[in-house]
Parts: sequence; structure tokens; C-alpha cells
Amino acid sequence: MARMTRANGAGRSIHRRRKCPLGRAQSPSVCYTSSMTQTERSEWSSTPALMPRETGGPAPRVRVQQPVLRLGRDPGCDIVIAEPTVSRRHAKVSWDGHELVVEDLGSSGGTFVNDVQVQRAVLKPGDVLRIGPRTEYLAQADESSSALEMMAEQSSGEGGGVRQLQTLLEVARALNAATVLDDVVHIVLQAAVRLLHADRGCLILIENGERRTVASHPRDLTETAWAHRSSLFERALSERRAVHAGMEVSPSTTMVARGTALAVAAPLLVARRPFGRAEEASFIATVEVIGGILVERTKAGRSFGSAELAVLESLAADAAIAVDSAKLYREAREKAKIDHEMALARTIQSALLRTPPQVPFAEVFAVSQPARSVGGDLYQAAIRENGALGVALGDVSGKGVAAALIMAMVQGLLGLLHELGQPIDLVLPALNRSLLEHNPGNRFLTLGIGVLSPDGTLAVTNAGHCPIAVLRGDSSVHLVTPRGPILGLLPAATWGVESLQMAPGDTIVFYSDGISESFSPTGEEFGVEGVQRLLGGLTGATAERVGQALLEAAAAHRAGREADDDVTLLVVRYLGQKE
Repeated sequence: MARMTRANGAGRSIHRRRKCPLGRAQSPSVCYTSSMTQTERSEWSSTPALMPRETGGPAPRVRVQQPVLRLGRDPGCDIVIAEPTVSRRHAKVSWDGHELVVEDLGSSGGTFVNDVQVQRAVLKPGDVLRIGPRTEYLAQADESSSALEMMAEQSSGEGGGVRQLQTLLEVARALNAATVLDDVVHIVLQAAVRLLHADRGCLILIENGERRTVASHPRDLTETAWAHRSSLFERALSERRAVHAGMEVSPSTTMVARGTALAVAAPLLVARRPFGRAEEASFIATVEVIGGILVERTKAGRSFGSAELAVLESLAADAAIAVDSAKLYREAREKAKIDHEMALARTIQSALLRTPPQVPFAEVFAVSQPARSVGGDLYQAAIRENGALGVALGDVSGKGVAAALIMAMVQGLLGLLHELGQPIDLVLPALNRSLLEHNPGNRFLTLGIGVLSPDGTLAVTNAGHCPIAVLRGDSSVHLVTPRGPILGLLPAATWGVESLQMAPGDTIVFYSDGISESFSPTGEEFGVEGVQRLLGGLTGATAERVGQALLEAAAAHRAGREADDDVTLLVVRYLGQKE
């Protein structure tokens, strides 16, 4: 196999497409192995460090001070990278004191060294390590170059202020990049445990008045109820500051039972400013407690000092903003998902409510205006095999997606029954049986249905629906009131069918209660009487004119306000049989 020598790192050589420890060639990934001598290994003049190439980005500075470091988005990793393109457990870096090795852990985005995807590679000073598509590190010897780092190296003791400040800055940078709530809470809790040298801890959120532990340390901590029931946690929430117990402050009985020597709790506080008109705007904000942090030490020792409590409160302040932002981000994503699904449902429903077919002996007009994104009203017009026109208009109880699903099912059943040429007195019993069998939400359906033949014969029935109006040529309005109960409730129900003879110019009007139950600002109902009055003055009008006039009259009665219910109309004007 050919050896390829690179200029990056004098005297360095690597083998391409060598066998990996997994026992197979990695393609297109490359497995790097080293053929260096001990002299070449001395190239690391000090402990290695991986420096993020994007200042202020989600990748923290990695100081390789232990044999194995796991890198990934999972808060349980040694180095947490709050970047969506990084896998939860992406890669690991190993250091044996001489050789720095990176291994991919089956990531989705891949691990790259100098832009070459690798499964395992030996890193040298000056190499560029890329974790996923856009998180890059520069491998170099660890030199405390900044004043802050130099001071951190000189800090001693558990409460080294500069070291704590550096930790807070690293956490702030990670929180600034994190948007997923699960990532945020674990980053915060791990930082609190590290800053206070704690053995266990919990982060609790308060939502809708209920407390819930959303993160724990260690991650496999099975019992966490003690945290949100803790009297110390309760005290931190009520006093709205960090508080501690143990040593000179008497520990509680439950702390002693758990083997806890020291404990500290801090609330997560968010300031809310009221919204309103500019002239009513106020700079006075209310402070809301959205949760808190509780950590414990199992070994007695120095008590928590004022500096440590101040550091925890600083962390809690940043954490509260990050948690609140992550919750808002989650809600925005959920809303966007719901909006997308509702838009899809609206598109499907619009496709089901197709433009009615036109026949030579009648003109048809139909419209449906849902009160929400999707509605429970339906209309249908279909040409039967014998040339007759089957029409129907119904209203499923309730609104929204559930009603729309029942509406879609009824549309399909009606289309099938019309296609099979079922007589109208058999259509309603068939629909009733299907609704009883396939309606887990116990929703019911009101329906008006008719079959108009080319010779003007109209068979019509009403299952608990608004009275169907038949406008005659003499301006009289005949109402077809319910001939049986609503569909989907009574197994043995029956419905009567009314037979009418339509004359040329006669019009039949189906409408939903979004029309008749339109209310004026003073609470007066438009009602069936309003429908009758309006239709009486529309003799000879086209089907579309009748429908538009009815919509306009109902809207005017509501004084332009939106309807409280779905508004649906189906108007059929008989033209007479063509010779």
C-alpha cells in the first residue's frame, strides 16, 4: 500500500485505507494509524488542547487532562457541544501521555481530520479536527495564553474565583448556543455540580403549578422526589435566593437519612413585563419562579461560602433565561408543527369539498367557511348512474380536527352510496350504522339529503338538520323539517322521505346552523325565519345569487363579526328537463 507523506508536521507519515480495529477497510472514511518513532511522539511539548476555530461558537475549549474524553451533544459527555449537527455521543479523544487519538462513535455527521472523514486517527499539533459538518477544533499544545487562563492555573482551593469565573463563561457560551430544553437543563445542572463540587443534584421546573425533576446527577439517579419536596428547596423559592444547610446550619432529618452533609438550593427567576398599548406600558416587571437547582455533598467539609452562593445565583440567573428561552423555542416549534398539520388538514378538506358538478337540468352553488382552520360541516353533490343529482349537507358535532375526520369519513360513504345507486331511504340507515361502529368520539351528525331527477322529482329527507328550504316560483318557501333523529346515536332509528315535484325556477336550499344561529350584537338570532324572509324576495334568482344573498344577510345580522360556527350552503335551482 502506498504511503502518503504530508508537509503538515515534519517527518510525519500516515497510511491511507489501513485496516481499522473493526477489521474492515473504512471507505469513504479513513482509518489513520501512526508509524512514528518515539522521537516523533515527543512532538507534543505539553498536554494537548483542542481550540475551537469559531470564537464564541458552541464548541468549548477542550483541555485533554484525562485518558478519555467523550465529545457530543449529550449532557452526559465529558465535553458537551451544544450544536444540533453534532450527534449525542459523537466521538472520543484518547491521550496516553504520548499519542492523541480521535475515534468516531458512529455519529451521523461524521468525524474529520484535515477535511478527511475518519473512523480513527492520530492527531498532531496543527491538525484540524471537525466534529460533524461545522464544529472545528485546532489541535495544539496547551499553553495558558490568556491572562484569565494563567490566573486560573494559579488559582488554588476548591473555591478558586478565577476558575469559577472561567466555568461560568464556558457555561454561558454553551447556553447561548443551546436551544433544546433537555440540553439546557443538563448543561446547567452539570455546571452547578462542578462549581460546588457536589455529589448529586436535581434541576426542577415548575409548569402549571406542578414541580417536575427534569435533570439529575448522576444521570442514573432513580429517586428524585426528595428534590422538589425538599424544605430547603421550598425555602429558596420563597426567599428567592440561594440558601444552604449543613455544618453550622442544622441539616434536616431527610438529609441525614440520605447521607447528605451539605446542601444548597437556588431558584430560577424570570422577570415578566406586561404587554399592552404604548400609553399603558409599564416598566414594572413581575418576577416568576420557574424552577430551581438543588445540589448536595455527601461528605462533610468546608461549608458553602458566600462566594460560592453568589456564583450559584449567577449561574441560576443565566440558567433561568436559557430555560425560559428553550421553553419558548419548544412551544414555537410545537406551534409551527401544529400549524403545518392544520394547513395540511385544511388542504385535504378543501379537496374533499369539491366544486359541485353541473347538470343540464339544474345549476348548483356551494360554499363552506369553517369557523376554525378546519371545520365539521360538509356538502356533496354527485351525479348518479341514472343521471339524477344527489346532494347533501351535514354538520358533525364539535369543531376542529376530530370533527373534520368524521366529516371526511361521511364524505367517502356518501360518495360510495350515491355511486352504488342506493335509494335515499337506505342511505341514512347505512350512514347511521357506520357512525355507530366507527365513531370512538361519540360524535353525531345532522344531515339533509336529496336526490333530484331530470324530470324534477325530488326525494328529500332530514336527519335532525336545519329545516331545508324549497323556494317556489310564487315566492312561497316550503320547509322540510327533520324526518328522524340525528345520525350516530340510535341503532334502530328510522327516517321518513318526502317526495316533491320541482318546477322550472324552483330552488332548494340546504344550510348549516352557522347561518340560522348568527346573532346580532344585541343577541337576536337570524333564525329560520330570517332565511324564509330573505328567500321570499329572491324568486327567479340564480343559485349563486341566492347563496351569496344568504351569506351577506347573515353577516350583516352579525354586524360583520366572525361566525361562531361553520357556515355552509348548498343551493340547487331546477332549470327543467331539456328536450
